[in-house]
Amino acid sequence: MNARGKLIHLVVLALLCISPSLVLAGKCSGTNINNLVSWEPTEIGKGTTLALMRATSVTVSDDPKAPYHLAAGECIGTFLTTPEGKTQASGTCSRKDKDGDVLNEEWVATDGTGGRGAAKNVGGTGKFAGASSKMEWAFSPLQGKMSAVRWTGDCQ
Repeated sequence: MNARGKLIHLVVLALLCISPSLVLAGKCSGTNINNLVSWEPTEIGKGTTLALMRATSVTVSDDPKAPYHLAAGECIGTFLTTPEGKTQASGTCSRKDKDGDVLNEEWVATDGTGGRGAAKNVGGTGKFAGASSKMEWAFSPLQGKMSAVRWTGDCQ
């Protein structure tokens, strides 16, 4: 093999060893399956309600080879509903994968009902330390305390 061939192989090998966050880069989509653990509404006064939510959650990626596929954990959130019926909602989730690495997420509802919004991954541990994905999501109630949150975005 000539020097140029060796150089090309060395560059390819170096690229394969670069940060694990490159493995997460690209378009991504999936569904989070959630189970409501608690919903604690408090009427603040005159139609204004603040509710605290806690749920367990499992991420099911459309790509079963994605590092966050089947990561499981918990989400918490707050829902503020005004007398006009507008809802502001936001929260955080932390999910652990099969290797024990944790992926942290922040989410916010953007539609005034709490049913659609934006989310972003904000790091974590191990392979997720540099995660910075941005996603759009939509909530769908299922049976009982179960729900599905469909998401699409750019994973990094």
